[in-house]
Amino acid sequence: MAGREDVLDLALAFAGRALTEGEEGVLSLLCETAWDRWAGQLRDGVTVEDCGQVMAVAAAWTALSAMSGALEQSQPVPVSFTAGDLRVDRGSGGMDACARSLGRQAEALMAPFVRDEAFAFWEVEG
Repeated sequence: MAGREDVLDLALAFAGRALTEGEEGVLSLLCETAWDRWAGQLRDGVTVEDCGQVMAVAAAWTALSAMSGALEQSQPVPVSFTAGDLRVDRGSGGMDACARSLGRQAEALMAPFVRDEAFAFWEVEG
């Protein structure tokens, strides 16, 4: 079973390129934080062991999503440019599609194990 100690190895396997030593250090911290985040969101009665390897993969994808988003923001590409009659506009939506996709995939993997905190009823007087 993959555990906390395997998250960085999984993230490096999914990274798609060799990382610098500095990038790997940041990714290591993000992996630990992602693991803690998912562990903290587990439903009552669900343990880390119940998640099997899913939690390690989700933590790796969450960390890669955060790192990819941060790298995207630190090395922005032009919002638009023109070449002759051709104009290319890039939306200013923040994180790139890959980072968003990794985050959504991690959430989908963990959905059976975590509390649903996206919706709540509030009592309203009146």
